[in-house]
Amino acid sequence: MGRFARWSWPLTMLLLPLVLMGWASVQSGRVDDVLREAQSVGSDYAWLRVRQVLAGLAYWLALAAFVAGPATWLKLRLDAWRALKSRDFLYHRLFLCWRALGHWLVAYTGLLVGALALSLLYELSWGWSHFKAGGWFMLLVAVPVVAVLWAGCLLIGRLRQQWHALDSPSSAFLGQSIGRDKAPALWAWIEQLATATGAPVPDHIVVGIDQSFFVTSVDVLLQPAGDSLSGRTLYLPLTYLSTLSQAETASIIGHELGHFSSRDTERGSEIGAHFSLMCLHCAFIRAEDADPAWIERPAIWMTQRFLHHFQLAVHHWGRAQELVADRVGGNIGGERLFCQALLRVIALDAEINTLLSERHPNLIQALADHLRHTPLRLNEAALDHAIAHPFDTHPPTALRLQQLGVTLDEALLAEATRVPTEHDRHWFSQLTRTASSAATQPVSPPISTVQGE
Repeated sequence: MGRFARWSWPLTMLLLPLVLMGWASVQSGRVDDVLREAQSVGSDYAWLRVRQVLAGLAYWLALAAFVAGPATWLKLRLDAWRALKSRDFLYHRLFLCWRALGHWLVAYTGLLVGALALSLLYELSWGWSHFKAGGWFMLLVAVPVVAVLWAGCLLIGRLRQQWHALDSPSSAFLGQSIGRDKAPALWAWIEQLATATGAPVPDHIVVGIDQSFFVTSVDVLLQPAGDSLSGRTLYLPLTYLSTLSQAETASIIGHELGHFSSRDTERGSEIGAHFSLMCLHCAFIRAEDADPAWIERPAIWMTQRFLHHFQLAVHHWGRAQELVADRVGGNIGGERLFCQALLRVIALDAEINTLLSERHPNLIQALADHLRHTPLRLNEAALDHAIAHPFDTHPPTALRLQQLGVTLDEALLAEATRVPTEHDRHWFSQLTRTASSAATQPVSPPISTVQGE
């Protein structure tokens, strides 16, 4: 049964046009027979000619869909293969391929809907003209066909809406933007880190609680305020900031800023973000709360296959960029410190996700209380862990440590799983105080850059 379910979706791409072609052929044969009879008795056969045209058009539309489906599939596979072989092809052609797929799927679904609509009109015309001779039954049979036809029209609308939305992609998440006037010391510190990494200073700094560290160049809509941000955005999670030291945080932020250190790395970050949005849009197209109608399945299956095959290319090149960013993060305070911070973030990830699911009114305080009584743990499974954020392409942790030449020893594990100190819990709040209060506080020390260890 599982194998049938797996193959049923792609088979509909071929079977639906074939069924419609067969239906149209039967309709054409029926009307040809009646036309010959009508000609022999001299009846008015204008409506019969109309039905003949409807059957012929339905056949040719179904034939066009039969050709368009496999052609779209072959183009998809070729483009995905080229994206896996060439980073430049992925960066420059992903959106063009996605847009072309949208046009093809709208056209393919439109051909199916058109063929089905013409066949339905034929049957309705026949049922009406033969109402007393049993044609009423055909009118009843047409009711579920109308429902399928309507589902196809709705799918075309969703396809057009979602593909148009990705022409100007954006992401929405919980957070608050911190301007330079509100936290000058924080901005000065980030500027030092940007200088050390050779990356441009972010246009926006956002703090939140339900994500991990990340950067993005796509437009951002902050909730619940509804603020819209354009340009480079650095996201800082208050949960992790209350449990990491300032030096560890500097290494993590250095890694994130490393995505902006060159046009290639920034472009790779943008591709990862946009691809994640494509996946979200695919979920909307499918309308997960309902089992798709048969007429919807070819387009939905094709979209899923596009994302599956291009995901291989996005993750292949994205992971390469993550390793480059790891080296940038390692240059801030040393490779060992970066790996310590990385392991600590991984150890905290499960604990923070658990507390998030419990919906504490004060998550930061709940995390502090939790870590006083529950020690952090790291095991072998952590080496296969990849930190998740909205635009994730991280490779396994073991590979990241190996690439930096750092050995996972007891001392490193002890530092990564330590109980948060008073400095860990309060350094960021001191750094983000307003300008008036910051004048009486010591400014964060300069960032020392380490070129390897």
